[in-house]
Formats: sequence, C-alpha cells, structure tokens
Amino acid sequence: MSELLSIKDFKNTEDAVLTDDDISKGFENTVINLKEKVERPPILLSIGFDDKSYKGVHYPLKFASLGNFSVIKGQQKTRKSFMKSLLESCLLGGKSFKFCDYLEIKPHGLGNKWVISIDNEQARYDVWMNGIRIPEMVGHHPENYKILMWREKSRAERRLYLDWLFMKSPYKDNLGMVVLDGYVDFITDPNDQAECNIFIDLIMKYSSMTNCHIMGMLHTNPNSDKMRGHLGTIAAQRAETVMNIESKGEYSLASCSDIRGSKPFEEFTIRIDEDWLPYVSIESQENHIL
Repeated sequence: MSELLSIKDFKNTEDAVLTDDDISKGFENTVINLKEKVERPPILLSIGFDDKSYKGVHYPLKFASLGNFSVIKGQQKTRKSFMKSLLESCLLGGKSFKFCDYLEIKPHGLGNKWVISIDNEQARYDVWMNGIRIPEMVGHHPENYKILMWREKSRAERRLYLDWLFMKSPYKDNLGMVVLDGYVDFITDPNDQAECNIFIDLIMKYSSMTNCHIMGMLHTNPNSDKMRGHLGTIAAQRAETVMNIESKGEYSLASCSDIRGSKPFEEFTIRIDEDWLPYVSIESQENHIL
C-alpha cells in the first residue's frame, strides 16, 4: 500500500503512483461520518476573552488549537522573536501572567506536553538569549521546554531532523507546540510553487498526525503586510491563525490578520523591559528600552 505524504517528496515531485486498491481504501478512509459528532479541536493557547457572553460565560479567544498551525508575520526587526518568547512563556504558565498586564494570554491543557522551539538563523549566544527568557518569565526552568539551534544544518538536513521529530522521535507522542523560526529556512526557494506546497502539506500532516500545534515565523514584503513568496501565500491560505507584528518605534503592535473558526483577538502592544523581557502594555506606558 502506498505511503502517506513523505519527506521524500522533496526529492521527487512527480505524481504519486497508486493502485486501484490503494485508492479504494484511501478514499473510504477520508469519508467523514456525519452520524458521529466530531469535537472541536482543543484550544492550546488563547488571547483575551470574547466581549459577548454565551449563557453568561465569556469564552477565551483562540490563538492556537491542537492539530493546526499558525504564522507570526512581520518585517525584519519588528520584535517577532520577542512575541514568540511571550507566547511560549504564557503557554508554559508559571509567573508569565505578570508580563501580560490587562491581557490574559492563557494555556489550555498543555500539561507535560513538550514545547520545542527551533531557531534556524541565529548564533548560539543569541539562541541562548532567546531561550533564557523563558525560565526568567515563567519563574523556573520548565522541564518540558527545549530550544534548539539548527543554523549549521543545511535545508535538507533541517527537513530530515523535522521529519524525525514528528514521525520517529521519543517526543512525537507528547508534543504540545513546536515553534519554527522560521518556515522559510526549510525550503530552497520560497517562490517554487511545488516545493512550497509540499512543505506546507507536511506541516499540516505533522500537526494533524501528532495532534500538536506548529507555530512559525515569516517575513513580509517591504512596505507591505503580505508575506513573501509563494510560501507566504500558501501559508496564509492554510494557517489556522495569522498574527501580524508591526513596529511602531518604541513598541510593536500585534493584530490578528486571519483566523479560522473564532472571533479574532483584539490587537495589543508589546514592549521590552530593562531586563530585555517582552511584556504587554498600553501605548502610553514609558517603562521600556526598545
């Protein structure tokens, strides 16, 4: 029987070869039984609450759910990495709520699931600086958090490492969130339609099969909020959530560009304190250095 979409598809983008028996069995496996209720994917991380109540309850506004993927987009030097750290720390809980001021960025059911953050661009010291924010914000070193440096890996090697993480590793059955900084560092040409389609298809496969959430970064075009290349186009179409980060000089503005199956969370600002830690603030606050 033919295999599911595989990392090997990067080496051969020709049409899959399927027997009639493969297609018959595969077709039946794709049928959704409408006589059975399919539960909504559990929320993993929410940002704020709905201003309207349902039967007296104000429900959290989804940012990330299990089995899906999201994108944080923005131009260079807009504090995307600081936003990543804020979301990672809030997901891990602890004392991170102190950095959210009025805004409740809340985890839901992470438990002991892994949060694995992968940096493909920065040198060891800078990756450490990103990673050390997490225990400083959470208040302790979370045992279920790892940050990795894949700068020295080739794009082909990164794809193989990523495939191992989701399909073969000892972590694969207990993943909560995997963070990729950034998506573009796993492909050769962000304008190659076939390559980009295969990569995003793999991201959807990995998140679905492991029932985790994948969050990644992408740059936008200069003087635009559109993500770069065909990779940006296809990621925007298929992501559950797209968050936009825009630098306003002394602070950055985060807004919900797109979201599936939920009301968008309200825009908010982040600043950096004297310890180089991100925090949510109102625009008029002056306690910042960036």
